[in-house]
Amino acid sequence: MSEIDEEVDSRNDLLPVTLPSGAIFYVHETEVSYIIERTQKYMSDNKFINVSDLQDLDRMLTFELLSYRWANWISQQVDYWSDPVDLDKLQKALNDVSKELRLIKKSIGVDKETREKQRGEDSVESYLASLRQRAKEFGITREKQLDQALELFNQLKSHVVLYNNCTEQERQ
Repeated sequence: MSEIDEEVDSRNDLLPVTLPSGAIFYVHETEVSYIIERTQKYMSDNKFINVSDLQDLDRMLTFELLSYRWANWISQQVDYWSDPVDLDKLQKALNDVSKELRLIKKSIGVDKETREKQRGEDSVESYLASLRQRAKEFGITREKQLDQALELFNQLKSHVVLYNNCTEQERQ
């Protein structure tokens, strides 16, 4: 039996979970719900049919799990088995995983920029629709301003006509 097998046996609080591609991944018992919820959320929010995309999703989920795990360890300064952790190593590893995670998300299209493009928020059609809406609102504002200007002008005109039609005594 190898050293890794002995370590897994001595720490039998690791449980298998099935990733989207069907691969088995072992996680700590406290992380099972985290990884399952993430998997379900990504699968319901996105459509992956290619096995390569599913494998990228597996990598993304494992990196997210590592980020979650290491952030917990850094905050507590011990791992799940109460062994002390090297904070500098973990922080560097966390930064590296975060960079890789951003690249994977971009490559499979689950980053914010890609989602916005898919929704059409940056499209010409969306821009023109927004422009029409703003123009309509601006036109309504201008009509209200015009109505008020005409009302004030007619009041002023009526005062001038009254002034011109009155005698000096009536003006007093």
